[in-house]
Amino acid sequence: MRYPREIAAAVTLRAACAALVAPPPAGASADQLDRRRAVAVVTACGALATRFAMVGFLADRRGPDPREVVPFDPFRDPTPAALGGSGPEPDRARLRLAGDRCATAWRAWRTDGGPSGDVAIGAAGALALGSWCAWAVGSAARAEVRARHALDTRPDDPFAWLVLRAVRSGYGPAW
Repeated sequence: MRYPREIAAAVTLRAACAALVAPPPAGASADQLDRRRAVAVVTACGALATRFAMVGFLADRRGPDPREVVPFDPFRDPTPAALGGSGPEPDRARLRLAGDRCATAWRAWRTDGGPSGDVAIGAAGALALGSWCAWAVGSAARAEVRARHALDTRPDDPFAWLVLRAVRSGYGPAW
């Protein structure tokens, strides 16, 4: 296989979307993810196309069914308006929950010893997505911290750089 990370990300995209927004199990904290869901989030965030799809999914106020999410196609699909903070205002609680769960998935990866390679790409991607979620709800400080940790994990993560640049420039979402 030429692109196993991208294939794995596409295969786990729907499970990761569900993990980011599902109600917590009884007795669990809202941001808690079990190992299986944390792995799905980290794996799905291993490709930029799936992260773009997750931005569109998380920002959609209608709360679409995670089973209908498809990876972003850069040749056919327009860039999600929510990526730049425009369009209808997303559900803030949904974004906050998803961002916290992305951070939880990254912490689970760190607890497991932080293996390198493709897993590190996904872990950094998950935290970068969590950084975007924080930025989208107006928490620039949290977005910056998460973006910096994502870049410490993987210095070339384009999504983390995008959020960090927005925060540094004082650019916030229009909603």
